[in-house]
Amino acid sequence: MTMRDKKTAVEMAPGVFGLELPTPFKVGPVNVYLLKGDCLTLVDAGPLTDEAWQTLVEGLRAISVRLEDIEQIVLTHHHVDHCGLLERVRQATGARTLAHPLAAPYVRLDPEFMRYHDQFFTDLYRMSGVPEAQMLIIKKYQKLMNTFSAPSRIDVLLKHEQTLPGLPEWQVLYTPGHSQSHLSLYRAKDRLMVGGDHIIKHISSNAFIEPPRDRSSSRPLTLVQYRTALQMCADMEIETVLAGHGEPVTHHRELIQLRLQKNWERTDALRRLLASGEKSVFELTALLFPTLYEKELPLTISETLGHIDLLRILHQVEETERGGVMYYHL
Repeated sequence: MTMRDKKTAVEMAPGVFGLELPTPFKVGPVNVYLLKGDCLTLVDAGPLTDEAWQTLVEGLRAISVRLEDIEQIVLTHHHVDHCGLLERVRQATGARTLAHPLAAPYVRLDPEFMRYHDQFFTDLYRMSGVPEAQMLIIKKYQKLMNTFSAPSRIDVLLKHEQTLPGLPEWQVLYTPGHSQSHLSLYRAKDRLMVGGDHIIKHISSNAFIEPPRDRSSSRPLTLVQYRTALQMCADMEIETVLAGHGEPVTHHRELIQLRLQKNWERTDALRRLLASGEKSVFELTALLFPTLYEKELPLTISETLGHIDLLRILHQVEETERGGVMYYHL
């Protein structure tokens, strides 16, 4: 099951077609899926670019599906490479959108929420010791969202273990970590999962830090969530995972075990760095990711904070605040 012809939707399993859409991002193409059944369903929509739109339209046409035939769109999560084209597809089809409740403010590009979002990261990065010159990354992220997605809406909110409306063979699973809004879909009869960015064959999904649902609450422990959701999937009977990027995943338990092992190895690396004395999150990030942190600051800061969270749960690290910056030590 591969998508060799990037312009054509390929049947990945009975009633399930995959189509690879181009993106302008380093992650490369994104996979969207068409689920046939009582309700013709598109899973994810790709970024808001003319190239992605044309590829989607032509790919569906190649399997005799008109875009306007789509009745509903399910979002695995709110990242722009997965939901940017949503509103354009909605306008062309009249389809309803289904997603996790936490995707809603991102999909709407709600101005008040985005102000809260930006302030959350401003405070977080300052406490992490990020130099002021690199705080521009927050505005760059907002520009990325405004460029590659358009305000849209969610019509139906989905929750863990419910049946997917319109497709009774499919079950919704809440698989947070990479995103607070992340959902996967599971069909028990052939042990098939549409996994979004939860399980990807060639790369380990980053557990991105995001603002908490309740603004008075602490930020979510995204790496802990990710590990828990991976373990849930390891305990399931899954034959194939259709991923949001790259090839389908088989032997999911072995891959998950490898991800969890590599995860702990990085936690151990951070512990060794702290053995030489206290450091800020930014200092630890530069040491853990010396060739990557300047180019991918949100990704690498999230990773570092996630491993600090694991050490805090184990009571192996303490923190001290000085001058508005948090420092960590064993």
